[in-house]
This record gives sequence, structure tokens and C-alpha cells, in this order.
Amino acid sequence: MSSNDAIPLPVIGSKVRTACGSDEMFASDTPRAIYEGKRIFFCTPECQQEFIEDPGKSCLADHINNETEDRLNS
Repeated sequence: MSSNDAIPLPVIGSKVRTACGSDEMFASDTPRAIYEGKRIFFCTPECQQEFIEDPGKSCLADHINNETEDRLNS
């Protein structure tokens, strides 16, 4: 089992929060990545690709880091 398999996917049709903070309905083709042990969802494949190429420089990096910190502190 890979580390990606250890993080279960949501049920198709359930609501997920994307990296930019919007709520989307999860589908089998929803763009996603694993970051710091968390599954991150994206609105578009372009945002996913930008993030995968360099998470620290991605336009979403600060938002994702803040979301991760908020989850850890709650």
C-alpha cells in the first residue's frame, strides 16, 4: 500500500474543500495531491500541476499552509 492509499478518498458526490477555499463536489477526476500527509483538492488541473511542480512557490501555498495550521490547532 502506498502512502497515497493510506489516506482514503471521499465518497463521490460529497463536498470537499479545495486548496483555494471553495467547496466542490468530489468526483473520481477531481484534481488532488498529497501534501504534508494531507490530501489536498484543487479546482483545476492547472492549479494542481503548479502546486505539484513547486508547492512552496505555488499561488496556493500560503492558503494551504494556513488551512493545515488551522486544522492542527482546532
